[in-house]
Amino acid sequence: MLKQPNVLLVEVPAQFIALCEITGVSPQAALRGMAAMVCGLQYDADNRLVPLEGAAV
Repeated sequence: MLKQPNVLLVEVPAQFIALCEITGVSPQAALRGMAAMVCGLQYDADNRLVPLEGAAV
């Protein structure tokens, strides 16, 4: 069974989009990364969520 992704519509300031464009990171990837960090997770080289090193979860 395929897992359906959670979708959230979020308004972000224009400066966030500009920063993403300058750094070459998509807004979606930046927000996913920030959400993962808040949860004590990070994306590995295979784009899988794994615990942050040294994170107390």
